[in-house]
Amino acid sequence: MPNAPQLLDRLAAHAADRPDGVAYRDAGNQQTLTWRSLADRAAAFGRRLREALPAGGVVLLCAPNQIEYPIAFLGILAAECDVFPVSADIAEAELLRAAESSGAVALVGHELARPMLNGRLTTIAIDTLLEKPDSGFGVQGLGKTNASHFAPNPEPQTLNPDPPALLLQSSGTTGLPKIVRRSGRSLDAVSAAMAEAIGFTADDHVLAAVPLTHSYGLEHGLLAPVWAGSTVHLVRGLDVPTVLCELAGNQITIFPGVPAMFELLANVSDAPPIRSLRTAYSAGAPLPASVTDRFAERFNVRVAQLYGATEIGSVTFNNPRESPFDPTSVGKPMAGVEIRILNPTTNAPLSTGEEGHVAIRARSMFDGYLPTNDAPAGSPASAGGAHADLLDSFFPTGDLGKLDATGRLFITGRIKLLIDVGGMKVNTFEVETVLCQHPRVAECVVVPIRQSETVSRLLAAVTPRDPDAPPTIDDLRTFAKSRLSAYKVPRVFEIRATLPHSATGKVLRHLVEASI
Repeated sequence: MPNAPQLLDRLAAHAADRPDGVAYRDAGNQQTLTWRSLADRAAAFGRRLREALPAGGVVLLCAPNQIEYPIAFLGILAAECDVFPVSADIAEAELLRAAESSGAVALVGHELARPMLNGRLTTIAIDTLLEKPDSGFGVQGLGKTNASHFAPNPEPQTLNPDPPALLLQSSGTTGLPKIVRRSGRSLDAVSAAMAEAIGFTADDHVLAAVPLTHSYGLEHGLLAPVWAGSTVHLVRGLDVPTVLCELAGNQITIFPGVPAMFELLANVSDAPPIRSLRTAYSAGAPLPASVTDRFAERFNVRVAQLYGATEIGSVTFNNPRESPFDPTSVGKPMAGVEIRILNPTTNAPLSTGEEGHVAIRARSMFDGYLPTNDAPAGSPASAGGAHADLLDSFFPTGDLGKLDATGRLFITGRIKLLIDVGGMKVNTFEVETVLCQHPRVAECVVVPIRQSETVSRLLAAVTPRDPDAPPTIDDLRTFAKSRLSAYKVPRVFEIRATLPHSATGKVLRHLVEASI
């Protein structure tokens, strides 16, 4: 397989060197998977898929963090197919759109996902993947499948000519949500860079509570650990008691999480001590300094930050072992990563310390978007020419930020989240950061209220740190006025019990806006 990612070679090496070493452990049912078993089952599943599906076909993978997941993911790659992870909680309409947009030929999924596509695609029960490698995993008799059961013209051009690759649903960093394609070379690059920057080793035990269907969870719960040979402990969702039990079990050394996880853990009054954890870091959304401080006070571990995007993978890491450590930074570029700060209007590069649009170039750069699959300029798959979402082969992230003299990146806001208030641009990130400093505020999101076609005002929705002692509206307004210019102070404040979140802890702003 000429384009096979080196990740599969690393898996084979671990299976040869440490056949009985534990690769994965399910924290819920205590099942374990050795490196030899993982390699054998992934290879056997790949052979079965290769017999049944066209090379380069897209296979949807829909399941929670369970021990069969790495078998399925690696097996699909071994079959020279593109693997397309989607949320285990995906709605039927969304799953149908994902299948249609990607030209999927099969689905490997759990018992609730498979009926959604039965009759449209080949569906395979993920729970069968722990059977003996020669059992067929429930795909006996599977025939050749058409390139697409959805497209009006199911010709082979819907298939990827350079398999295998990873497809991911982006959250719409630079526009509407799209399907991102990242090649095997991209996976190898980000795996190696993460292992070096974060320090994944064969002696590490990684707690994977972030869904493996998300790019962040996948990279840190599968790609980097398999590259380095680390043992992964799988947790399904944010089960606080289970996570605390795992952290207190004197095995977990690396914990990638999201801000909501660290805040919940820091607020547990009777949490057991953590003794083995060496590295904890957060991504997916800004991590408030107050959460970092409370977690460090409770568990004696400083939470670092990591930064990336679906299109480029993880690209910076703020190493807590480097001095001086600033928890508000997302860190320095990983190997093979370049960062530019650009003028948001002219795209001209800015100097150190100046705030502007964060643009990234990395070895892990994506190949393009589906279904058009336009290749970014400068990417391995490009044949030259400009790409609508690239600036001189740098990917524009949509984030505002700045670099300090040491090369550390600080994220200061979102370009798309600038709200025009009376001709003045308000950075919602700035307002949210200020309101989150209020001692009674746990979380805050600022969204626009449309007054007319040309006039917007600001609404701040906050959740209280203590539901029994929420802040008052007058208190919040006074607090904001003392720290922000008048035009930045929200016109309306709302106290809410909760805010909607994505799987990685991002506040779903569109749902907040829809609820106004």
